[in-house]
Amino acid sequence: MSEELMESSPPPLPPSPMEKLSDFSDRFSPMLVKELRQGLRTHSFVILFLLLQGLLALILLTAAAVNANAGGFVSSIIFFFFSLAVLIVQPLRGMSAISSEIKADTIDLMSLTRLSAWRIVFGKWSSIMGQTALVLFSIIPYLILRYFFGGMQLFSELLLLLTIFLLSGIFTAITVGLSSSPLALVRAIPMLASLFLLFIIPALSFGQFDDVLEFFTPNSRDHWLGLTGVYVIGSFVGYFFLEIAATAIAPSAENRATRKRLAALVIIPLAFVALHVIDYQAAWMITSLLLFMLSLDFFTEREEYPSVVMRPFLRYGPLGRGAARLLAPGWATGTLFHLALVVILMLLSLALGDELRNPNDLEMWAVLGVLLGMTYFPHLLVQLFKKRVSNRLVGYLLFSVLLFAIMPLLGILQNIGDVEMVAWSICFIPQAQPFLENHVKESTSLLLAWSTAGVYIIACLAFTLKPLLGLSKLEAEEIERISKEKEITS
Repeated sequence: MSEELMESSPPPLPPSPMEKLSDFSDRFSPMLVKELRQGLRTHSFVILFLLLQGLLALILLTAAAVNANAGGFVSSIIFFFFSLAVLIVQPLRGMSAISSEIKADTIDLMSLTRLSAWRIVFGKWSSIMGQTALVLFSIIPYLILRYFFGGMQLFSELLLLLTIFLLSGIFTAITVGLSSSPLALVRAIPMLASLFLLFIIPALSFGQFDDVLEFFTPNSRDHWLGLTGVYVIGSFVGYFFLEIAATAIAPSAENRATRKRLAALVIIPLAFVALHVIDYQAAWMITSLLLFMLSLDFFTEREEYPSVVMRPFLRYGPLGRGAARLLAPGWATGTLFHLALVVILMLLSLALGDELRNPNDLEMWAVLGVLLGMTYFPHLLVQLFKKRVSNRLVGYLLFSVLLFAIMPLLGILQNIGDVEMVAWSICFIPQAQPFLENHVKESTSLLLAWSTAGVYIIACLAFTLKPLLGLSKLEAEEIERISKEKEITS
């Protein structure tokens, strides 16, 4: 008996706490864990991380040896390299996030693991942002050392640092969202935008760094409202593009349009009110860009989907069926919702009180008419050439780019000669109407802008009649299916 006790092995020891830290927790999404494991081992991230550390360490030590009062220069250097890393390099890594999975035909395999389309897309985005957060935490020691150089505006620089991180999340969401497009030219749009940032970041980091810090030193209620509105709008933009990618890979029976539109219905009016307190023109400019961004999705959603999508709307009776005309998937309902959002913003603008209420100032009304025409004219062209346009998003983007290309051509013509005759010959194109402002009265400009925009909007609404009739057929099919299910269960 004693020999058996001597030969028996001791019970296993509990696992070391360090073993738990060597791997990710089971609470994390499997998609996030997979992407993080792969992303942290890529040469692009390792080279970026080591290069950033080496450059910052070298410049900080050099500045300390040369000038002990080089605080402002050190801050500019830190934010310059950090901005290049997280606003250009990191977001560009999402250009192939979804397209690579589509080409490898692994989306269906991921769906078999009960990962929804949103979890797949969010896992891709959060893995890149996890690496960006690692870069953020790695520069904190340099900010601490920078404190000893003097002249540090602690709150402003920390707020600027977090804002850059938020912008990185927005840009990454845009690249991940566009990576779901089947057209390589659309996926390459972030690459073209990064060239623009290469000129902006150095100018802001060295030439206007003090002005940037002043902007991030809010000292009034209006200033705080403006910053809050910008953060809310930025967060919505990032969410919207992630939803675009999720919609692209989601099955047709999954309704992802309703939540996007409800989010837009809440966030855009609130952001408009917050920005309107500061400057109504800035509020209209930003919300007009948002409305154009929404049109990229609302005007290009697929038209065919199963009748089961209508079941949640039918639960609420006539009210739900009416809401389906605005919230159900499809470009036809998206057009109606987009137009309803425009009307809501106009009513809010009139209620808050600005130049729209001044009958003697027609310039703002003319500008809004031109912006609406620029949004709906490409939408009408897609409807007219729908037999030749296989992908609605590609067609809408192509027509928009071609129409906006007219503006720099007219600008060149305006500098070298008389542009009035050419602008009048193509005045039905909204992009040409701003070049007639100096040659016509305000009332004529207003009439031209709203007459063309009204024609385009009415024509787009006419094209929505057929899809809306198809929506009624889907409701009838789903009502019949529900009645048969009740008969079987009874």
